Amino acid sequence: MRTPYILLLCCCFWSACADPGNSPNAESEPPPVAAKHVETLEMLPIAFDDFIELTGTIEANHDVIVSARTTGTLEMIASLGETVRAEQTVARVDDELLQTAHRQAEAQVSNARAALRVAQDSFDRQQPLFADSIISALEFTRLETTLDQAKSALSLAEAVYDQATRQLANTVLPAPITATVEERYIEPGEQVVGGTQLLRLVDSRSVQVVAGISERYAGEIEIGTLARISPRSDGAPARTGRVSFAGSVIDPNSRSFEVKIAVDNSDGKLKPEMIVQLAIVRLTIEGALVIPGNAITRNEAGLAIYVIEQREEGSFAQRRSITVGPEYANRVVVTSGLTAGETVVIRGQSTLGDGDRIITDQHYYALDEYGIPILNARSDSTIDL
Repeated sequence: MRTPYILLLCCCFWSACADPGNSPNAESEPPPVAAKHVETLEMLPIAFDDFIELTGTIEANHDVIVSARTTGTLEMIASLGETVRAEQTVARVDDELLQTAHRQAEAQVSNARAALRVAQDSFDRQQPLFADSIISALEFTRLETTLDQAKSALSLAEAVYDQATRQLANTVLPAPITATVEERYIEPGEQVVGGTQLLRLVDSRSVQVVAGISERYAGEIEIGTLARISPRSDGAPARTGRVSFAGSVIDPNSRSFEVKIAVDNSDGKLKPEMIVQLAIVRLTIEGALVIPGNAITRNEAGLAIYVIEQREEGSFAQRRSITVGPEYANRVVVTSGLTAGETVVIRGQSTLGDGDRIITDQHYYALDEYGIPILNARSDSTIDL
């Protein structure tokens, strides 16, 4: 009976002396944390343009109202929508009465010239007689007076003739510019007087953008400043222009000053009175470090980004507090907390923690004008508008 008891004691002793590492209750090492996949941007200094955004209106540089210059019945007027050339007739007033007045004035000139010839001939023939004292001074003075009156009568007749000629010419109205007839205010057969508005001519090939800018930017906008014009119409592509006029007077009601931007409209897509979105360069920051706005994380401590830290065992995320400056179209200037040459996580950062191991799926060197990463691009200058 003692033998089974001794065997049981030996088994217990052997179990107690066994390697505790093989015990199912022994602690094991935690499995390695899986690396997180991200996309990154290398920080290369660029020139950053800070913009003022506002709304502007397209205006034609040449917008003309053609008015009547004489009295009469309108005989002809250009058709609505017709494109006319400069100096082409766009309206004509009945000239029957003026033709009569013109012929009368022409006849008066002829009579005055004949009277002047008679007076001049008499004066020339009597002058030697007066020199020889054959005729009296009183009679010669009468000849001089008649000659002066004939000269004055001719001058008056010529002035009346010139006026009649101009009035007759005013019955035909030429286009002052090459443009399109946008409005007609009167129809053939109606009576007009001098100053009556007949039609409106607009040359939409040459336009400008007009807008009002807050007085706080009065010292920052000058002639030649770059601007971007974005029409609301889908058929009109965005384009660039430059400030051609910056007003020096502040509107007391809106507290703004007027600016005009010259813009190319060779494609005819910009229409007068069209509303456009306008972005005018306020200032340019050279050597700026620019990141997309969505790369920034926010918490109670402020703004932060994740930069890549290279170690012997791999790449790791490092949380970095930053301060930012100007921003436009999802492009943000980092003013502190980041240096040139560092690599910033721009996608996948929302799931990162400080010290996480990472794997870079895509690396970028530049952003486009809307803060979207550009593949296969290196940039050391501002993105062109």
